[in-house]
Amino acid sequence: MECIAKMTKDNGSMESLRYFLSRRTLLEMLQDRGYDVVQHANLSPSLAEFRSRFGQNPNPQTLAFCVSHLSNPSNTVQVVFAGTDDIRKGTVNEICTQIADKGRLKGLILVVQSKMTSFAKKDLESLPFKVEIIRIDDLLVNITKHVLQPKYEILTDDEKKALLTKHNLDEKQLPHMLKTDAIASYYGLEKGQVVKITHRGPVVDFHVSYRCVV
Repeated sequence: MECIAKMTKDNGSMESLRYFLSRRTLLEMLQDRGYDVVQHANLSPSLAEFRSRFGQNPNPQTLAFCVSHLSNPSNTVQVVFAGTDDIRKGTVNEICTQIADKGRLKGLILVVQSKMTSFAKKDLESLPFKVEIIRIDDLLVNITKHVLQPKYEILTDDEKKALLTKHNLDEKQLPHMLKTDAIASYYGLEKGQVVKITHRGPVVDFHVSYRCVV
């Protein structure tokens, strides 16, 4: 948080800084998941440009954007920022109005900064596409950019099968990574997916391990 505080020395608002940082992390996260964010290069300007465009107190609705997957353009994800009020059934209805083409949408990432009622959660779960709920505080720093973080690679189904066959293992015999783990959440992993983790650094020269999401 110290580096975040330093960025406010220009007398800009903390609110605009939080939105700027979280939006930037989202773009980096979606790029790491294979989505085309290059076409939205203007979505990740400098802090000064962000404030010039959205103001010191951004309207969360204006921060929304949609991206398509590079390998499958029909796989689209919408990002929506919720305001500071508690999220209720009516809020979910308002969020849905921000989605241009619900029929084609494959996923919704909802960035929240307040409490959510059980009724709102139920409505979100009933939507015909995957919904990820991420707290804005978890997006202020990109956890994968830390110098000590290992390299993560998501195995394809064929790569997973080859790994299990090579070592004569069952999926359940692999070390686990919880679906709620910060890294699993960052990459949007589902249960059963396998992650290859490569460690390089002063402590460990080179080490490869695998984790199965549960």
